[in-house]
Amino acid sequence: MTRAVRAGMDFVSALDRGSLGGLARLCAPDATWWVDTGPDRRGGDPALAPHGSGRFPLHGRMRMDDKLALMRSLGPHAFPTGCRQIPRRIVAGDDTCVIEVEGYGVHVSGREYANRYGFVVDVDPTGAIVAVREYLDTAHAQHVVGDDVPVPRSSLDDPPHHDPRRHDPPDPVDAPPALATALAMWPALARGDLEAFGALFTADATWWTDSGRRRDLGRLHGRGDLDANGPLHGRVAMSGKLAAMRARLAGGAYASPGIAVTADRWIVDDTLVAVEAHGHAVLGDGARYQNRYLWIVDVRPGGIAEVREYCDTLHVTDLMGVAPEADR
Repeated sequence: MTRAVRAGMDFVSALDRGSLGGLARLCAPDATWWVDTGPDRRGGDPALAPHGSGRFPLHGRMRMDDKLALMRSLGPHAFPTGCRQIPRRIVAGDDTCVIEVEGYGVHVSGREYANRYGFVVDVDPTGAIVAVREYLDTAHAQHVVGDDVPVPRSSLDDPPHHDPRRHDPPDPVDAPPALATALAMWPALARGDLEAFGALFTADATWWTDSGRRRDLGRLHGRGDLDANGPLHGRVAMSGKLAAMRARLAGGAYASPGIAVTADRWIVDDTLVAVEAHGHAVLGDGARYQNRYLWIVDVRPGGIAEVREYCDTLHVTDLMGVAPEADR
């Protein structure tokens, strides 16, 4: 078990118990916690908003001490019976790990909170946590925890800010085959070349993304529905996903050829590749789509067998005409 995995699992365990003191003891003094910010794209960019957006629960980057103080003030009242955090999968590196988690609690409003998370945990050489980046269904979080308070819209500068900590592009000669395959998706997507994009997948491949209000569709081991709420569909066959993507392109959803994706960081763990990235596209109405992603890509000898996509779903619903009020 690497020091990152040990710290990450301890982090999820303390979060599950509601032990904020335990969380504090796991962290370095200058640790930070980041969550994306829905329509406010600048608020979620640490370079442009180093202290975050100031809005809970979609706050951008916060000092860990400030985050824990906020949780102390809100947590016992927001979830009177607690909020479970159950780890499902890990992609491991020495200094960084990704832990996929399912959460469940009943909010003080009576609404059920059933989010799915990708926690990216960075540690220092002593094993202390220095950064947590939390990717989750922001539309669901804002509905339950944020009480559907409107979030003002902002855009990043064009071109979008590039994180200076991101990896340099790998040398194709030295890149592990799984990483090379996972990263090959994005040039094809930027060109709008869905034939090349689709050729990277196995015949029975699946693609998962969370489901906004339709919590039943987003269950990690269930089956989703492409017709239920557009791109927020749960786990679906890649053949159906490709058909939906072709229809969006043909229908003029984008003024740009496709979505240009830049990989910022990655971890390779056997067949699994975890990629943090940001994407940019100009939509048909001229709006700029600027999402931030965590992808878990399972690469097998025959191609990509599964993609699990965590992104800012509230940004999707804000720009792409997806109804956030879809029937539960």
